Amino acid sequence: MPIAPRIELATRFACAVIHDDQIGRLPVNPFDVAAIAGISLLPLSQAMQDPGWIPWNLPALMGMTDAVTIAYPVFCIIYRDDVRDPGRLRWVMAHELGHLFMNHFRDFPDQMGPGLRADSGLEAEADMFARNLLAPVPLVDVIRYNRPQQAKAPLFGLSRSAWMRRLDSLAEDRSFITAEMADTVLFSFRSWLLGRRCPSCGLCFEDTADTGCCPSCGCTELEWLLEENPA
Repeated sequence: MPIAPRIELATRFACAVIHDDQIGRLPVNPFDVAAIAGISLLPLSQAMQDPGWIPWNLPALMGMTDAVTIAYPVFCIIYRDDVRDPGRLRWVMAHELGHLFMNHFRDFPDQMGPGLRADSGLEAEADMFARNLLAPVPLVDVIRYNRPQQAKAPLFGLSRSAWMRRLDSLAEDRSFITAEMADTVLFSFRSWLLGRRCPSCGLCFEDTADTGCCPSCGCTELEWLLEENPA
């Protein structure tokens, strides 16, 4: 029987990583998250130069996926460095981080590892972690409400298909986001969300008082400094 996905736990862990790693702007970079957590990352092209310590079936396995986590001798995420879509790679890396932060290798060792049949519940949990790390509900809601024209896949560094899945799961995840979790996420992104540019005088500043007014020239047609950057 598949393991029942723990949505609340996945959303809480994702929010905790955002807070603990002091993530404060989009797009979230899973490679930085892995580095902060001390998780080794290895491009497939480099791994294949030393096949002595990797599973014999890794080449075939990597033909079907873009990233896989090796638990022995140390936790290491091996990823295909020939993936041309950065949004696609961002998602699969966040998914692998989900397995690690959700302790799947420790709690479900018989379900994890290269070549083992993936449990659908654990895979769903990793996806839940990934979408709440890369596009947390409170942040998506704030941007969609205030700047709907900018609430698109490139802003979050996601592929269009991943962004559509994120939108489809918003209502489900929102029911598990407490007020404290929402405040934690929005506080982490506070400075980035309050960044403004005055189109009249060119001043860039943080509108911490939410005045909607340029402190230099008084212009009220301010531009948000949200960026669509898939890097």
